[in-house]
Amino acid sequence: SEAGEIQPVILVYPNGFRSGYMDHADGKVMIETMIIRELIPLIDATYRTVASREGRAVHGFSMGSSGGLRFGIKYPELFCSVVAYGGGAINLETSTDPFILKIVERNLANDPELIRQHNTFYFLEKNQEIVRQKDIKFLLICGDADNWKESAVSFQQVLEEKGISCGLITVPEIGHQIGRLYRATGKEAALFQNQIFERALSSEGDRN
Repeated sequence: SEAGEIQPVILVYPNGFRSGYMDHADGKVMIETMIIRELIPLIDATYRTVASREGRAVHGFSMGSSGGLRFGIKYPELFCSVVAYGGGAINLETSTDPFILKIVERNLANDPELIRQHNTFYFLEKNQEIVRQKDIKFLLICGDADNWKESAVSFQQVLEEKGISCGLITVPEIGHQIGRLYRATGKEAALFQNQIFERALSSEGDRN
């Protein structure tokens, strides 16, 4: 931004801790409600934002990657794009990965209905038409040595099969390491996001 390569932007970093960026079954951790219903309105009320989906995106790494993808697909009226570092969305209803099973047990008490309600794939089936209509853009960035790489590759295929634009960047010799990923691809991701914001602002200007 300081170099003039992208438009000025406001970056907001909510820390999801171990939430999975989801509201928990016991009601004690309500990170999704906080971000969607409290944080976003607060930022728009406090700062000079483009207070519409055209001026709002979600980026995340690892847990933030899966949370960001779910937000973008579940709330297509709020976001214009998603950049996900370190993996794609995980199907909570079918995954057998021990790490995912532990999250489902801890956060959702293994309740099948709660699992369905928090599953990105459920919202993808439900909202795919509006995601296509609003032309929400997705970019997945993953290290070639990341254990979650396959989730990024497979999720790109799922989106593309549904006619939803999704780029994929795999970076050689990098594992599940946000610092190295960002140094290798951060500028590319910023330019990707800037292009989407500029397109939205240009369209907004054309309407006025």
